[in-house]
Amino acid sequence: MTRPSFALAAAASVLVLVGCQSAPGETASAAAPAASEAPVQVTAGETVRVETVVQEAAPVAEPEACAVVESRDWAAWINKMPGPAAVATIHVTGKVDVRSGGYTFTWEEGPMDRSAVPALRLKLVPKAPDGMATMAITTEAVAYQAPALSSGYSRVVIGCGGTTLGEITEIMDVY
Repeated sequence: MTRPSFALAAAASVLVLVGCQSAPGETASAAAPAASEAPVQVTAGETVRVETVVQEAAPVAEPEACAVVESRDWAAWINKMPGPAAVATIHVTGKVDVRSGGYTFTWEEGPMDRSAVPALRLKLVPKAPDGMATMAITTEAVAYQAPALSSGYSRVVIGCGGTTLGEITEIMDVY
């Protein structure tokens, strides 16, 4: 008769343990829930499945890739032509090679330094064609024009993605 007494002792132990955690009819709320968990009410005799959700860290942004294969023939000048309502404008031109035809380009201005003769930082943003395009390396002429924010520039730095395509140190004033 050791088996029935062992089973009886095991059942009594379980009841005692359940009784220690909560009395019949009471909820088990002694342990505070974690900051990200909502409180759950459990009565004696219920089985509750608990899941831990671990949030993944945000992906680290990889450096932008630039679609430009090669660049050359960079030039810059400031048009200071006098006249009524004349505004000095900076012009930057160059040629870039891309992997296919049909690319379009936009420019973004970067921050200028605070020196007496600042450097102009430009970012060339190529956009791939949406439809069919020539699948051969193609040379495209690119040009930037905007009002000059300074009477002169020490240099113009042209970037694309995480790379520098060119740096122009001779910027002429054109009258």
